[in-house]
Amino acid sequence: MTFIQIILLVLVLVILWRLYQRLAAGELTRREFVEWFLLWLAAGYLVIVPETSSYLATVVGVGRGSDLVVYLAIILVFYLLFKIFLRLERSERALTTIVRQLALKNTEDKKDSKE
Repeated sequence: MTFIQIILLVLVLVILWRLYQRLAAGELTRREFVEWFLLWLAAGYLVIVPETSSYLATVVGVGRGSDLVVYLAIILVFYLLFKIFLRLERSERALTTIVRQLALKNTEDKKDSKE
């Protein structure tokens, strides 16, 4: 095992440990934990057995294993960005609804106090 593999494997193990801590603290749902755990487990496997990425790359028609990893990482980043965008839109709509309700309530309260 090379030096970079050892460093990457330690990094993956630290991330897996942090995932467990966040699950135990209630910051992650079980589903989120399993999704992230499987992703980082796969990353750890590719660190230990990098030939797997080369094999998978030839199966899907990509030249090198590292290229496949980069392509998959880009797809994952765009997917996560899309999920964040959807969550932000949902939060903005909820905030708009709350602000409108408060504005209407304040207007009604002012009318009632003038009468």
